[in-house]
Amino acid sequence: MLEHHASQAIHIFQSGLKDHPQDNELRLELGRAYLSRGADRQALWLFRQILAAEPDNRLAKLEMARALGYGREYGSSNRIYRELLSADAEDEAAAIGLASNLLHEKKSSDAVKVVDQALTFHPNSLRLQEYKDRIKNGQLGGEEREHAPLRDLVEGGVEYENDSAGNHAWRSLQRVDFGIRPGLTNRVLLEQQFQHSRDDSFDAVETFDEQLRWRPKEWLLVSVGGGAVRFNNRDVHAIYDTSLAFQLKQHVVVGGSFSCIPIIPDAEATERRITAQGWETFLSWTPQHWQITARGSRQHYSDENIGTRVSAEIVREWETPRVTFETGYRYRHYSFDEDLVHGYFSPDNYQSHLAMVGVRSQLGKRYRGLLLVRGGMESAASGSAFRAASEIYSRNEILMGAWTLALDYSNYHAVQDTGAFRADSGRFTFTYHF
Repeated sequence: MLEHHASQAIHIFQSGLKDHPQDNELRLELGRAYLSRGADRQALWLFRQILAAEPDNRLAKLEMARALGYGREYGSSNRIYRELLSADAEDEAAAIGLASNLLHEKKSSDAVKVVDQALTFHPNSLRLQEYKDRIKNGQLGGEEREHAPLRDLVEGGVEYENDSAGNHAWRSLQRVDFGIRPGLTNRVLLEQQFQHSRDDSFDAVETFDEQLRWRPKEWLLVSVGGGAVRFNNRDVHAIYDTSLAFQLKQHVVVGGSFSCIPIIPDAEATERRITAQGWETFLSWTPQHWQITARGSRQHYSDENIGTRVSAEIVREWETPRVTFETGYRYRHYSFDEDLVHGYFSPDNYQSHLAMVGVRSQLGKRYRGLLLVRGGMESAASGSAFRAASEIYSRNEILMGAWTLALDYSNYHAVQDTGAFRADSGRFTFTYHF
């Protein structure tokens, strides 16, 4: 049942119960509709009616536990979830409900243990793995209803970037995500860029992209998308992306993609109307408190150049009730077959080794923050010596019901994009979930 049809559903189920007062399936669906509207008392009354007639009704117990959790009656809710898990240790829904309660009680380590135990019975469950990742990233707040998430969203934002080579860029972006049916979602992306370089050249670029994401199985995700990029001189080029992701075993996801993308980091590169077509593969392994990722790609550029990129990162997390500390290491290597001095890379070979420290924080139910600092060594040309390098990234989010406001700042060495120069960027986005 879709949340935005809850009012209509309540009317239908109420009419059905008048004609069939003994039908507990209708009573259960009516209770769920009440929950989606926030009418927890009416829902609890219906679930108690069902359990009075059918004491072993698992679905009614799950919904009652969920409703009690929404009302912050965590003790009563947890008892029902634990009773269900005692009867069936493989009950995935009960495990997720219990983990949600524990998280709201600021017991994130206990919540992770519950999810890890459930993953031993459902090692290929992307839902459990994604839920664990959400816990680690602090993406559930005390007022959220995890079992009835707001999956659709509208987002807008603006970004400004400049570097020490004199390049400036303004970007505006719009995004819409909406569900079509269970397991199938659609995403529409629009972006406009206005770029200016030191020699007074100016370029404007518009990009449109639409993506369909389909999850036919818990262990498989398919994504297909396409669109177009329109350059300042009205040239239009097609862009596309298709990808597959597989969960091979617990905590291990592998995948690959084939795409055609525009190369528009600055005005100098944009003037040449370059696109790049190629493949990318990735591996992600996320055991408890660790994140290990690796990526590799090879792209053929429309100016006949070929670029190869390899990166790997390992991150260790330490959790406290309100703050998560991170340390890690990242390796990157970019190379191009030819040095065409087009602005999208300089020089023809780059590699870096950076250590990382970070802090994720959540203050109350309205604020989330992230600060990452990287430092180490980089080599900006074939055979050149390594030199010191650093990066800073910060993100601040304000949560206001269905709205999220975010402000990002980055300071980094943009070797692969606008030349070997220092770059700063700031980004503001607002998102409405429905």
